[in-house]
Amino acid sequence: MVVYTALWNIEDQNKQFKNRVVRKIDDNNRLNSSYVSYFSLAALLFITAFPYTLKASIVRPLVTVGTGCLMLISEDNVMLSNKVLTYIGDISYSLYLIHWPIYAYWKLTYDGEQYLLFMTLVTSIALAILVFETFEKWYLKLSSTSTAMLIAILFVSSIIVIKKDEISNSIDSFGKNISSLDNVTSDMTVDDATKKNYQWNINDVANLIAPSCEYETVRSIPMGWCRHKDLKPSGKYKIAMIGNSWTANHASLVYQECGYQANSILQGSFGYCEVLYPTTLRPHCHARFIDYEQRIRSEKPDYAFVLARYFSVGSPAPKNVTSFDDDPFYQVMKEQTLKLLSSIKHKMYILDAFPSINDLGISQIAPMLKDGTDRVVIDKFLLKTKEYQKDEESYQMARKRYAQLVKDCNGRCVLIDYAEKFYNATTGTYRLFDEKGFTYFTSGTHLSPHGVEHVRNVWTDICAKL
Repeated sequence: MVVYTALWNIEDQNKQFKNRVVRKIDDNNRLNSSYVSYFSLAALLFITAFPYTLKASIVRPLVTVGTGCLMLISEDNVMLSNKVLTYIGDISYSLYLIHWPIYAYWKLTYDGEQYLLFMTLVTSIALAILVFETFEKWYLKLSSTSTAMLIAILFVSSIIVIKKDEISNSIDSFGKNISSLDNVTSDMTVDDATKKNYQWNINDVANLIAPSCEYETVRSIPMGWCRHKDLKPSGKYKIAMIGNSWTANHASLVYQECGYQANSILQGSFGYCEVLYPTTLRPHCHARFIDYEQRIRSEKPDYAFVLARYFSVGSPAPKNVTSFDDDPFYQVMKEQTLKLLSSIKHKMYILDAFPSINDLGISQIAPMLKDGTDRVVIDKFLLKTKEYQKDEESYQMARKRYAQLVKDCNGRCVLIDYAEKFYNATTGTYRLFDEKGFTYFTSGTHLSPHGVEHVRNVWTDICAKL
């Protein structure tokens, strides 16, 4: 009995010793874990607060690995398991979703206002807490069936919100005989004009995409180079159209009107970049200026259309310059034109300059008409830009240079002048909308689908005479 008791005591002492060893090891592990957590957290904070921009190739793996380490050692870690950090983890997904649109709004509207940047952080955290405490806690308690139904409802609702304008347009056009690009019918009213003008404005960029064109670079759509498909084999000519966004703006119209004459249509469109002078507003336009000539030289089209809204072409001539022979802007235009013509078999059509538009006034056309505002007042309002006098002088200079260019082309250049399509001789003003208020232009200063239809007969005549 004594021996048994002695053995039991020895075993008990061994167990106690082992427990003390295990606790010591656990304490050491927790201590080491704390050191690692402190180090990882400090490293992440250091990277976040680093005063200089670090390469993404360095930051992303460091942050990912650091965060992973913190997650692995967070269990029973005194620092990482405290209530404050745990709660931050709880609201983190809501914060991730919410902070970006708020930050983007600050970036686009108040970039540089640092105290407002701090307010975006505070606002994002407050909204994340609100969403977590109300919506997240609620749906986490739902059954799988209820969650699936909620997801389906939110998904359908999102699609409706995103596609609301397309859905509205389909409903409006249901049962109507519509074959034009603008979907305008004779029975529409000024209220329909308000709705259509709004749709054309918000879909301005989308309407620049030519469905018939196969783009060389998908990322650049609707800009870049593309070639129109599904042309008839019986077409006679190779056609090229080049310019800034106005080329994309005209793409579907040219394809519809000239397509039957063509066996190939090459399209090159780059925002702001004019063909006959490297637009100074954008540095990349100098490379495009060279690219236009190189592609035409490679393509060797029968006809070319230069469709560009003017910018640098309307720049004022240097002081004491009174002739085009001494005008450096015109000389560049002439040199580029002659280079292009050397690669064009027949003729080059050039879109003439059109007055600058008060883009902020486009959305006011139909409401002003509905309120009884005189049309001439609206005409003048739409051309009253911020720098009206400067814009008017630039417009006149561009037209003079284009006119001289045609004289120096030896009959191979033809101007496409929209002024006569929009100028109202009776009132002496440019009329940028029809009698019911449907606008011919968008707030992006492109032709609206209604404007495209307004100039369609110009292109019908051009294409028939090729």
